[in-house]
Amino acid sequence: MAPARYRGTTFSFFNGILIGNGRTQTVFGGAVNYERLILSEESCWTGGPHEYSSYWGGNVPKDQAGPKQEALARVQQALAEKRILKPSVPFLKDVMGDEEGFGRQVGVVGEIVVEEVDLRESVWGYRREVDLERGIARVQYSVGKTLYSREQFCSYPDAVCILRIQSPTPRSINIRVSLSTPHSTTTAEYTNIHNRLGFKSHLDSNNLTIEAQVAVTTEGATGISLATSPQQIVLLGFDAVTLYYTFGTGWTASAFPEFTNLDPHERLVGVLDKAVIGWYGDLVAKHLSDYGELFSRFRVEFGDASQDQGTVRNTLTTDQLVARSARGTLPADEETYLETLLVQYSRYLLIASSRPGSLPVTGNGIWASNDNIHASISSKFGMNVELQMQYWMAETTDLGETVTPLIDYMEQLLQPRGQDTASLFYKARGWTTHPFSNIWAHTGPLSDTSAKNTFYFPAAAAWLCQHLWDRYVYSQDDKFLKDRAYKLMKGASLFWMDTLVKDRGNGSLLSSPSQSPGHGPFTEGSALDQQLVFQLWNRTLEAAISVVNEKDKAFVQELTGKLANLSSGLKVGSWGQLQEWHLDLDEPGERIAHLGPLYAVYPGDQIYQQEQQQGPGMQADGEEEPTMQELVEAAKVSLRSRGAGSLSDDGNGYEQGWSRTWRAVTWARVNDGHQAYQALYTFKRQNLVSPNLVPLSLSDLSGHVGFGAAVIEMIVQSPRSGDVNVLTCFEGLPERWAKQGRVNGYRTRDGHVVGVEWKDRRVESVEVYAALRKGLVNLRVATLMADGKGVEAITVVMKGSKKPVPFVKDGDILRFTVNKGSTYLVSVDQVEQ
Repeated sequence: MAPARYRGTTFSFFNGILIGNGRTQTVFGGAVNYERLILSEESCWTGGPHEYSSYWGGNVPKDQAGPKQEALARVQQALAEKRILKPSVPFLKDVMGDEEGFGRQVGVVGEIVVEEVDLRESVWGYRREVDLERGIARVQYSVGKTLYSREQFCSYPDAVCILRIQSPTPRSINIRVSLSTPHSTTTAEYTNIHNRLGFKSHLDSNNLTIEAQVAVTTEGATGISLATSPQQIVLLGFDAVTLYYTFGTGWTASAFPEFTNLDPHERLVGVLDKAVIGWYGDLVAKHLSDYGELFSRFRVEFGDASQDQGTVRNTLTTDQLVARSARGTLPADEETYLETLLVQYSRYLLIASSRPGSLPVTGNGIWASNDNIHASISSKFGMNVELQMQYWMAETTDLGETVTPLIDYMEQLLQPRGQDTASLFYKARGWTTHPFSNIWAHTGPLSDTSAKNTFYFPAAAAWLCQHLWDRYVYSQDDKFLKDRAYKLMKGASLFWMDTLVKDRGNGSLLSSPSQSPGHGPFTEGSALDQQLVFQLWNRTLEAAISVVNEKDKAFVQELTGKLANLSSGLKVGSWGQLQEWHLDLDEPGERIAHLGPLYAVYPGDQIYQQEQQQGPGMQADGEEEPTMQELVEAAKVSLRSRGAGSLSDDGNGYEQGWSRTWRAVTWARVNDGHQAYQALYTFKRQNLVSPNLVPLSLSDLSGHVGFGAAVIEMIVQSPRSGDVNVLTCFEGLPERWAKQGRVNGYRTRDGHVVGVEWKDRRVESVEVYAALRKGLVNLRVATLMADGKGVEAITVVMKGSKKPVPFVKDGDILRFTVNKGSTYLVSVDQVEQ
């Protein structure tokens, strides 16, 4: 992948380069004569117990639990009788939570400014880029015959960010380095000792400690360093200057629930001490080894492999790419480059913002709040799609380690506080959480219905548990399942075992009260709630069977009995749609951003294309169960009704970036490549407008991940364990994609690593490395006999051996068994008749 490049003369958030190492992120941007580094730290939040002393994470004191439970019972009784309640019904306010102390992610800790002492006007060859392959940002330019360069990266192994400024011309570096914070500016304490700048300050709202430290090292014996103020160092006549900086807050997850404000000073100084005594080249090498090992695992390419390392050569800077793509005037090869760049850029941002030891990624991304601490944007963990969406590409593109912060967050904060929510609000076992949370472990409902009526969504925990199960199946780590995932899944299942109600008509188990996120009334059993609980219970039962012991037999028996009576949330409505509610309430043509009832298609796996169709069965509610093909067709009807995601569907502006790319990946899962690409095309035209590929609507950062997930899903899918589908969207793929391409490093739900190559809309080879387990592979090669003009000669061999591997061909499905540790090569040659 060639570096992403763009030019800029003045700094703004939208042309800065985003870099990070998990917990800390920087926007690196400026011009010839200065660089501005905006420092963002994920735990820089207002709110919490220090701002609101009676903070209980949105819950209520024990002496108020009774009234809350009674209020919930009244709402459930009303729904049992009336079936529908408008969100404006007054007594719904009685089930709301306490939002005091929720706060928001400020993000910004401070900033570093590097200024040239001598202004330079006759500059040529200015170039700014981030190399996605190496995770390093660079600036390069020349003044006369003197070349200047700046190299910037954030190292995860050393927990430090580094900016190196140098020139091959001796004594040519003359700069001023300053450090500042926008918080408590009158009381902030600055230090400047032996080329080290630092500050310690506090957030005005909750007194949370924030601190940054910058160590400046120089090369060149004749240079001079001057401490001109407590916040500034001037460096004159050096060959090179290197800035090592780190920053943090007094927050730590281990301090739950009081969240004691711990002084970060010793930790930060220790990080710098270790960094500055090392050799710069060693720090770079460790960063490249760590980052490169992750990033290089996966690649998607379209075009001739002989050009530019497997993809078309890009000749435009990123700002030109974005502008011409938005106008629809970008040449086809450059458009293809932009699309593959977006896939890898999504992975780059995930690596930069979610590493073991950090918090998970907020829906907006930590960079969203970093140019103005008083911005109206409220970053938070949105758990009715945004947080989950940030990790949609993690497992399939072999970045499973980046999911660790989400699992830690669930385990350390949501589950312990969520037990209080389950007990106090619902008088239930287990744990739950609602649609929005923060670093202070907010698990109760919100207290405001103004945000599209999304104050209530206890199924958030069930959705989060999907990532636990995915982490298990992609890693095949039985220890993780037994020691961590199962406990969280069991607790989330217990909550629903105690809170579901019986439908008065047929006795099936339904959630109540229930609302489809951002849309419609309160009722019983929204499709999203039911699908999430159905998926959670089935996977928890599967996990229990794997790790069951004597004490859990009673739980397994109880869960099995309740699962038999649970409505799955899969119902086909009166106009052929996939119903959004248990009742047939859908109105055709409603333009809704959220795809609640289509969760079962993606990211769930209850609805999927299959070759063999089963006969109708019976659902828990006694109704005839739709066939899988009927469900697939109903999903398509609902997608078209809600707006397919194309430009023509967005006349009222209801769409957002995340909703467009969610539509795209869902269309891909039902094998409609044309509609999937139309949604991606719309995302590019309306959401990518800035040189650093960040949308102007910052809440749409998660849409980048959806874009990458959709591109990948259009090429290769693993909807269920054992199944691998290749080029199932080939009939709708853009010609420039379908003509030639390859995917390497795709992970399946069995932990296999898959590579695919195709040419002229036909799969030529598939490679399957059984990295973690043995088993049967059902490989669907959708291009077999695609045009009926020839006969395919198919061979399956173990790589390194000419001995054929037995396989069974069933239509376009090839079935063969793989052994752990072996690689299998499937070759498809077309023989003309």
